[in-house]
Amino acid sequence: MEGSRSTFKDYYYILGIHPEADTTEIQEAYHDLYEKYGPHISVSGQDPEMLLKTFKDISEAYEVLMDPVRRKKYDEQNKQYINKGDLRALWGQLTGVHVSKDEKIKKPAAQTDVEIEISLREAIKGSRKQIRVEEPKPCEDCVGLKPVQRMQCPNCRGLGYTTTARVEEVDLPVGLYDRMEVVKAGLGKFDLQAGRNGDMVILIRLAPHPMLGVLGRDLTCTIPITIYEAVLGGEVEVPTATGKVIMRVQPRTQSGRVYRLKGLGLAGADQLVTVEVSTPQNLSDEEVELYRKLKELSRDPNPRQFIYSTM
Repeated sequence: MEGSRSTFKDYYYILGIHPEADTTEIQEAYHDLYEKYGPHISVSGQDPEMLLKTFKDISEAYEVLMDPVRRKKYDEQNKQYINKGDLRALWGQLTGVHVSKDEKIKKPAAQTDVEIEISLREAIKGSRKQIRVEEPKPCEDCVGLKPVQRMQCPNCRGLGYTTTARVEEVDLPVGLYDRMEVVKAGLGKFDLQAGRNGDMVILIRLAPHPMLGVLGRDLTCTIPITIYEAVLGGEVEVPTATGKVIMRVQPRTQSGRVYRLKGLGLAGADQLVTVEVSTPQNLSDEEVELYRKLKELSRDPNPRQFIYSTM
């Protein structure tokens, strides 16, 4: 059956896999086909005998390819057909992938998407996080068993895999920003079809800060200054994502002026500091009198004069 061209059955084509498929891919393909053509399935409009024959071919292909000795014999006996590229060409037409006969195809493993929230300090300074990953693991209790026996496995209930969990210690680099993606190669879930772990893609979300806002990659804040600091200038403390810094306020600073602190934002951007002049509230009679004298001495024009000029 396996060595005659007239009775040749393309087991790879029957399972929908390529000739270099590993055991995990074979198992996964079989389970998919079992759900479609298994003896428990009744398809409206389909001949029951044809369905039974189809599943018989599927089971036969699975049993041969899962047995290393029988698979090797099958491949050797049909080497002339495989080397001609018949199977590979057919598989290439089905999948859109074309390879030479000596090239082994590696199916890309699916990526694992993770979203984590970090502080602004962690975004700037970097951090180390623990990420829990739940992934499938090939069932050790039913590997190599016949299809019917595998479907009765109490460990995986015929799925061919169980679910396990692990915790990965992930280093997050410095210079992160909101919605940035960090890729950690090979730390994602195990992909049964690909037979290996995929990449972990971490989406960064920034946690709200009590004092700082985010504008693109710039950080923002608003601080009050006294009228004396606004007029005379001076040094004031400003909160940043990594602690306090001293900022120099220029003399005659107007309320609403924006100062730029270089390099204190996200990913090397800046921090924008808006100052608001705070009007004195608790003034003594002497202070009020001094303000009255200042008003008399002031040579500043009426700040509302431009309003009247347009009326």
